Amino acid sequence: VFFFVGMIPKTELFPEVQKDAAGYILTDEDMRTSIKGLYAAGDVRAKSFRQVVTAVSDGAIAAHTASAYIDTLRG
Repeated sequence: VFFFVGMIPKTELFPEVQKDAAGYILTDEDMRTSIKGLYAAGDVRAKSFRQVVTAVSDGAIAAHTASAYIDTLRG
């Protein structure tokens, strides 16, 4: 059994980020958004499957990619 708490993404905090027609944030496979240094994970991200397990996976990928990005900033 899976419970849904809503299908409207809460993405108002980032009005300038690229989103799909339904308001979900668009990312690449490494969770990068259209704004450099900004990553999205979980149910705010445009994807076909929304469950806790996919959100956790998104978070792990986003954290890894963000860490690599920070490393490049440090030189």
